[in-house]
Amino acid sequence: MTGIVPDHILRTLTDAGEIGIILIGQDGLVKLWNAWMTKASGITAEAALGTRLQDLYPQLQGARVVGAVDEALHGGLSAILSSSINKRLFPLNHEGRTPGKPEPMQQIVAVKPVVVAEDQRDCLIQVFDVTTMSHREALLRQQARTMQALAENYRLSELHNRAIVDNTADAIVTFGEDGAIGTYNPAAIRIFGYDPYEIVGKSVGLLIPGVLGKSGQLETERFLDIRAEVVGRRKIGASFPLELSLNAMELGGQRLFVAIAHDITERKAAEEELRKQKEWLSTLINAMPDLVCFKDGKGKWLVANKFYLDIAGLDHVDYHGRTSADLAHMSRGFGEFMLTGSLSDERAWQEKKPVAYEKELPTPDGGAKVFDVIKIPLYEEDGARRGLVMVGRDVTERKLAAARIHHLAHHDSLTGLPNRVLFQERLRTALAQAKRLGHKVALMFLDLDKFKDINDTLGHHLGDLLLKAVAKRLLRCVRETDTVARLGGDEFAVVLTNLDDPEGASNVAESIIASISEPFGLDEHEVNTSTSIGITIFPDDAVDSEVLLKNADLAMFRSKAEGRNNYHFYVAEMDAEIQARKVVEHDLRVALGTDQLEMHYQPLIEMKTGEVVGCEALIRWKHPTRGWVSPVEFIPIAERTDLIVPLGRWILHRSCLQGRDWARAGLPPQKIAVNLSPVQFKNHTALLAMIADILDQTGFPPDQLQLEITEGIAMQNVEATVDVLRQLRDMGVLISIDDFGTGYSSLNYLKRFPVDKLKIDRSFVVDIGLHPDNAAVVNAIVTLGHSLGTRVNVEGVETIEQLDFLKAHGVDEAQGFYFAKALPPDEFARFVREKSPWPL
Repeated sequence: MTGIVPDHILRTLTDAGEIGIILIGQDGLVKLWNAWMTKASGITAEAALGTRLQDLYPQLQGARVVGAVDEALHGGLSAILSSSINKRLFPLNHEGRTPGKPEPMQQIVAVKPVVVAEDQRDCLIQVFDVTTMSHREALLRQQARTMQALAENYRLSELHNRAIVDNTADAIVTFGEDGAIGTYNPAAIRIFGYDPYEIVGKSVGLLIPGVLGKSGQLETERFLDIRAEVVGRRKIGASFPLELSLNAMELGGQRLFVAIAHDITERKAAEEELRKQKEWLSTLINAMPDLVCFKDGKGKWLVANKFYLDIAGLDHVDYHGRTSADLAHMSRGFGEFMLTGSLSDERAWQEKKPVAYEKELPTPDGGAKVFDVIKIPLYEEDGARRGLVMVGRDVTERKLAAARIHHLAHHDSLTGLPNRVLFQERLRTALAQAKRLGHKVALMFLDLDKFKDINDTLGHHLGDLLLKAVAKRLLRCVRETDTVARLGGDEFAVVLTNLDDPEGASNVAESIIASISEPFGLDEHEVNTSTSIGITIFPDDAVDSEVLLKNADLAMFRSKAEGRNNYHFYVAEMDAEIQARKVVEHDLRVALGTDQLEMHYQPLIEMKTGEVVGCEALIRWKHPTRGWVSPVEFIPIAERTDLIVPLGRWILHRSCLQGRDWARAGLPPQKIAVNLSPVQFKNHTALLAMIADILDQTGFPPDQLQLEITEGIAMQNVEATVDVLRQLRDMGVLISIDDFGTGYSSLNYLKRFPVDKLKIDRSFVVDIGLHPDNAAVVNAIVTLGHSLGTRVNVEGVETIEQLDFLKAHGVDEAQGFYFAKALPPDEFARFVREKSPWPL
């Protein structure tokens, strides 16, 4: 076919050209690779033909030149590419200006489609070497010292740079070697306060004094290519911190300096605030009397307070960055504490929650401190370990206080013995062990005999000393495995364990009685006392602790009833007595609400005239089934329960009503003596209010009411007793001391009591004529009473011989069966009318 150039001629022509020629076929494979391309690329035509451009140059994958080829083959589009715009063109080399040293080629690449058939299109690539032209242009620019061509070629870049400079937050200031400011961006205006027209052309030292030396000359070398903190100066003269970056460049044969200044006022303030916070934190944790330590995610120590370092013996050790295992070898005697600390650190991280435990550490003085330690693990957002916080609170005092509180809650504060709570715990434990092992347990209930009299006569201080001394003697009488407890007042309990038979309890009881009977030397006083003991045996008598306590109490009361200073084992009959008492208590409650109770009145005879001047009010109980019940049987039961208060009020109220009724019936004025119970007298306020209320309700004259208290009541609390008696006297009520001579009254106290009458106990009258000592006592009491200005009454007169004796010794009043028993109200009125005056 004519007109077609043969391939070898075409190849010759293309190889002779001064440009690179590449022909790409429809399939994207190289069909032509001329000699120029071989020289510039180092790739032979044989290697290039039949391959893809991106296989020859992997770095062109996705580059613009490959895209242009694809657009030419498939879209028929042409493209002109320049290495100044698109850097990723062919990696070709140009013969350098120095022989043997090629340099990267500056190129312009033309990509054109070539139609080779109706439905086939190839791509022709022409590569132009413009390196020499670029060098020439650069040379011309240098020679002409003009920026015009460069500004034209890089106009877009300059606009971009200008936008950055104008919108940056940092001040950008350029100045020459003479220090004169050339450019000054908007941020510099804001930071320094100068407008450009005010500062351009002036020395940069106005803005950054530090760039000038002492001589005022520019000293830039020490600031080049580093970041330095310097002092800036605002237009108003204020100084502030700057971070300065200074760079030098050549422009037009002259050095130009570009200063980038960042205002770090806020950063420095934040750093100062952070420093203060660290200082405050350091001061705070060092002032804390707790163990405080912060560790990083690898367990290395970051911060530890002084208290921790002192405790752990690390006060002079550089701990920062070391692990607890490292510090274990450096601490003084606390290696084990450090190593166990590492284990608990790991446990906190593994469990991903705080770990708390108690740790006891020895102190230099030989003691120990207990710390409540908590370790809190910290994590990064991705779950990695960030660190760990440890705080150890010193709970030594709290533990000691808790121990003291526990001891106080379970021990008697006076004697140090177990109290009722701990006693019951030990009793239950002893019973459980005895049941398991098949042993017996003895429970002993002890009460000191006449301890109240010792308290009243010698004072509570001596009473307390006696209780402590008794506790010590009790402890000497038992084994270490036994328990001695104080249940309250003068009551003690003993638990004897591991007994084979009750005889062991008998031996201990006898030892205790003998020990307590020995005199006690207390504050220069020799005090004598004794004890009454009740014993019950587990499991013979009962298996329940409460029942055993009740049984021991019953046995102890039997010992007291049978003369004191003795011991008794519990027997079933004692419980029957208690049940009988409960029946009496129940029936007495019923009687208070019915008409079973009556008041009888025993006449009081004036010894000089024989006239009936009054009576003693005595309660009587007529039970619907049992008949008359003796006061000796039910009054003690009422006093041991809450019945005595309503019963006492009923007695006083009924007596005052009766006295008023007798007066209205024309009977001569009669003084009515009413006994007060010790239980009533304990609540002074309630007693005074009750008496005043009854006198007001009944209208009975106060000077005809005579209240009788026992000698023991009077001596319980002398100061309080004197106060109450004076208030009663202020009401107009008369006061009498009953059973005088049986107690331990002090004459010094007795003369202070506002008393109107002393009543000699019947025990001194019964044996008059048989026991001369009793006659002497009666004579002494009469003399004492008259010397104190009180009347003297004797009860229990039953014979004419007794009456004659009393008359001979100047007794003022007498009462007893010789005159009359206690009479119902109507019979007493008849007695007054018919028997007064009594023929003496």
